[in-house]
Amino acid sequence: MTHAAAATIATPRLSVETLRGALLWLMGFASALVFIEPSPYEIVGALAIAIFALTGLKLRAPLVPLILLLVFLNLGYATAMLQVVDQSKVVTWVLVSAYLAVTAVIYAAMLGANTQARLDWLMRGCLAAGLVASLVAVMAYFHLFGELSDLFLLYGRARGTFNDPNVLGAFLVLPALMTFQRMLTGRLSSALNAAILLLVMLAALFLSFSRAAWGQFAFAAMLLMAITFATSRAPMSAAHRAHRHAWDAGGAPARGCVVVDRPGR
Repeated sequence: MTHAAAATIATPRLSVETLRGALLWLMGFASALVFIEPSPYEIVGALAIAIFALTGLKLRAPLVPLILLLVFLNLGYATAMLQVVDQSKVVTWVLVSAYLAVTAVIYAAMLGANTQARLDWLMRGCLAAGLVASLVAVMAYFHLFGELSDLFLLYGRARGTFNDPNVLGAFLVLPALMTFQRMLTGRLSSALNAAILLLVMLAALFLSFSRAAWGQFAFAAMLLMAITFATSRAPMSAAHRAHRHAWDAGGAPARGCVVVDRPGR
């Protein structure tokens, strides 16, 4: 009876957390769909904020510095806007900036609990978004969409699902780095899949002709390689060494291995 009651209580919590994770994935994926204003990202973001608020969202004390900085920044935007308030594009830009500031705070609050699992959801969404944006950019650059290809190009540069090629290039840096990390640390099959994804993203990054994005990726990739190399050479823990000890088919320890008794022997 006790186990049944516990399972009944745990199930709704699991489904709510799964819904939150799915919304984070969708926010990550929608981050590449910003070719119109308001963009699908803003709509998905508003939905996610509402659901997180209804299911429980805490604004903790460590978020106060971030909130204050964003408030002052957007007050500056609003003050500057007063001189050109008659220009609709400027007003829209300031309002979108304020909305993005709100979503930044909400992101921080959402990731403040169950951080690793929620961050995994969000990063998988960003990775999917990077792949879709890259495929659209590369295919459009080679006019594989026919006359529609011009919608995803600007001045002969690939812009994909963004308004500007420079924004496409900057956006692709993070998913390309995540893919590069998988290629460095994954098993052979995973590394090969990651290498294919990385080639697609790097092709789109190159065709954006954004020199700043090229430089960002090159610098960050070298830094990632250095950190990966440094951490991979860290001494193994005793538990990890014990886990890696191999036994041959006859039950004897493999040559060169330290004997560690297995349970039951």
